[in-house]
Amino acid sequence: MASKLDLNEDGKVSPWELFPYWFDKLRVFPRVFITVYIYIFWSCAEWFMQLPEPNNAQAGLVSVVVGAGAAWFGLYVNSSKSSVKVVSDTKSTSKSGK
Repeated sequence: MASKLDLNEDGKVSPWELFPYWFDKLRVFPRVFITVYIYIFWSCAEWFMQLPEPNNAQAGLVSVVVGAGAAWFGLYVNSSKSSVKVVSDTKSTSKSGK
């Protein structure tokens, strides 16, 4: 039986066939996004706190950055892999004595 990772079915699993599996398993893309957001949030907060007299537009920018981060973090935390259910190929048959 061939492995699910052996995409070209040559009997060997190459590094190129393993890459998409591990990239998805380690959730690289969401982790990079959340790291970049943390940097943007930190920079924005420091910038805002250093303003001598912030106005409404500047406060609105900080509010949007914080709100977008809350939404992104909520999606990141609540996302999970859906479990794959294996469906058997055998049919259940019941024998009756009639």
